[in-house]
Amino acid sequence: MPRSGAHRSSSTKAVLALVISSFVIVILMFGMGRYGWITMLRVDRQQKRIKKEMLANLAHSEILCREIRRLKTDSFYLESQAREKLGMTRAGETSYRFYPADSLKKRP
Repeated sequence: MPRSGAHRSSSTKAVLALVISSFVIVILMFGMGRYGWITMLRVDRQQKRIKKEMLANLAHSEILCREIRRLKTDSFYLESQAREKLGMTRAGETSYRFYPADSLKKRP
């Protein structure tokens, strides 16, 4: 029995709708979810950011290690840092501190 044109087009539309909906479901499954590509992109971005932070922390750590080494071995550097940062003086020296003029005003 030959099929009518209207019946054929409705079954074609149903198959097409099924294929499209299946395709959308597969895309959503691979795109979202715990191991989806959207999550993987986020993880990749986060990993790059953490690597940059780690390199910056390693560089800062190296600077601090050099500072410690210098403080332990260079007595002139140790003295200059004590004078500059702690305001220390030798016996018989006078230390002067200067404050900005607006720091003397009373605060409400």
